[in-house]
Amino acid sequence: MATVMKLFIWRVIPIKRCARRIVGRNSRFAGSSGSIVLEAAIVMPLILLALLAFSLLISLCAAQMALQSAASQSLLQLSAHIRPVELALEEIGKNKGEAEEAVRPKKELPEWSEAAAGAAEWLPEPFGEVFSSGLRGDWGPARDIAATELGRSIMEPFIRRQANPYLLKPEAISLLRLTLPDLQKKEKPYAGIALTYEYPIAVPLLGKRIQLQAYAYERVWVSDALAAAYGASNNEEDPFFLQIVSINPSPVRPGRKATVVALTEPGKTISLGVMYKSGASKARNLGDATADENGYISWTWHVSGNTTPGVWEVTATAADGGGEKKMHFLVEKKQADGTEEN
Repeated sequence: MATVMKLFIWRVIPIKRCARRIVGRNSRFAGSSGSIVLEAAIVMPLILLALLAFSLLISLCAAQMALQSAASQSLLQLSAHIRPVELALEEIGKNKGEAEEAVRPKKELPEWSEAAAGAAEWLPEPFGEVFSSGLRGDWGPARDIAATELGRSIMEPFIRRQANPYLLKPEAISLLRLTLPDLQKKEKPYAGIALTYEYPIAVPLLGKRIQLQAYAYERVWVSDALAAAYGASNNEEDPFFLQIVSINPSPVRPGRKATVVALTEPGKTISLGVMYKSGASKARNLGDATADENGYISWTWHVSGNTTPGVWEVTATAADGGGEKKMHFLVEKKQADGTEEN
């Protein structure tokens, strides 16, 4: 029975003949078998590393922009609440009859400083506590509260709320520096913030985390150190006033007349000069003129027909050298069909 089965298999499935045919067909590839697999094994890791590097670079750029946006938004909200604090300080000073000493060091006026700090606590969190702490201490622009408990416990949670959770891990953001404006001398009305972000991927071979930093600097809205004394009398001379009111027509046409009107102090002598491409105009009626009782002066001169079209300048100068004002005007030719030349 076994012999019969062997003969049947040999006749139905000619194994040896099939094997000889396969070997004969592939004999020309016998020396290069496995070459494609070897090349793929060498090149594919390099391609994957390149893709990983590009992906990491894009992720770093996105994280840096998100961190910068968080710093800017945090500083804008912080700066917006400085003006109400200053107004509260001025109001408290007026109520105490000490407006001229609205901001004084803590050592000179400790009770008032505590009162001002208490008034600042009504601001929204975390700004109320930030400014309240600043009023009890030093408001100098060099003050760095990032290393204090105030900077860590109050400002960092607020800053993390401004971060984009899809691009950053808020818990990895830290406050590096926070600079408050000087509300005492008001010499440097600027606020600044610096943030650092620990990127979750370490540098290969070194094992150190990548640190991203973002800085923002903003000028805050505070009043001037010395208020302008409008209407107050002093021994200094009043500042020179001169204004060019109008230049007609507009635009000015070559071969036509043009008129300049200026406003200054009554009786003041003003000299008008016109500068073209070819140089200063030598037209009549330019030069010195005296203001009337209302302070108005006008000059009317003939614009040469050869004047080059373009934007030129008139200059009004005080005869006594007190100052000058400049204004630009347009010269255009009119075409034969009445349209303006472009």
